[in-house]
Amino acid sequence: TALAEEADARVVEKLSKGDAERAAQRERRKEREKEEANPRENVDLFNQSQQEEAGSIRSALAELEGQPPSTKDEIHAAKGTFENLRLRVLEMEKKAASASYFLSAYDVRATSDLAKDLKAKIDGVQREVLPRKAFTFRRRRVMRERNAADGAQAARTKAKSSVQEGGAGAAGENASAQVAVEARGMKVEAREGGVVVIAQEDATSDDIEIAGCKDCVIYVLAKMAVLRLVDLTSCRVFCGPVGGSLYLEGCRDSVVMAAAHQARIHHAHRVDFYLRTRSYPIIEKCSEVRFAPYAFSFEGRDAALEREKLSEENDLWSDVKDFGWLKSTQSPNWTVLPQDQ
Repeated sequence: TALAEEADARVVEKLSKGDAERAAQRERRKEREKEEANPRENVDLFNQSQQEEAGSIRSALAELEGQPPSTKDEIHAAKGTFENLRLRVLEMEKKAASASYFLSAYDVRATSDLAKDLKAKIDGVQREVLPRKAFTFRRRRVMRERNAADGAQAARTKAKSSVQEGGAGAAGENASAQVAVEARGMKVEAREGGVVVIAQEDATSDDIEIAGCKDCVIYVLAKMAVLRLVDLTSCRVFCGPVGGSLYLEGCRDSVVMAAAHQARIHHAHRVDFYLRTRSYPIIEKCSEVRFAPYAFSFEGRDAALEREKLSEENDLWSDVKDFGWLKSTQSPNWTVLPQDQ
């Protein structure tokens, strides 16, 4: 009897210990789930994510240092990589600003210093692996205006032969454009009405800016590392793939079709975007903007997208981040474009 009672006591003790362990595991799991459910309010997780992103950026820079670009295509790709890295640092700064309400003053300073260090590192590596050409004499800004009649004919020919986007080519319009060749790249500006075509043979740089245009249909078919769209009104812009970043500032009542590694959109109002990106599009100070998948068709499209590592459709066009809307609810500034449009 005594032995039976002792055995029963051991069983009860073992069961009790098992129950206690299971209860402890449940509590630990609840705590872990609570932390993971609110990562923005967890200082350790926030700092860890910042350090991991910084480590990834440093690794990308080390790879560029270890294998500096030498061919034209490699240099083109490296320019896009540097632009992407700068945007990633900017995103880190945005996240730090959003998290400042629960970070200590020390953590705020640490994240700021981390971003400064990364930006300085990016600038230094870019100067090292993409050195500027030796200085000879200062080139004055060169402006050239195409002959209106010849430009119109060229635009008609190129629009017909190179672009199959239905209804987008307003053939017969005046296609003359002012083209500025500057230190940082190529600039097309101050156009009103007509068609502008930038083909590969027209491009003087892989850093292209289109600014101050109104009521234009614009095709950009050249190879690009960076594309900047500035102050466009009532324009339709159709772009091939961008090896780096698409920047848009101050556009209204327009349509933009583009594929790029990153897209940053500022002060856009009543603009429809048809995008393909490798990260989520970022908007700031925008209103009534709509998004849909990339839909521009042109000769050699698949090969061009493959070359710029943009052949995969990942639906990130619909994962837009509004940096001016910090609430957890959907931003009222953007929507998904209906499929029938």
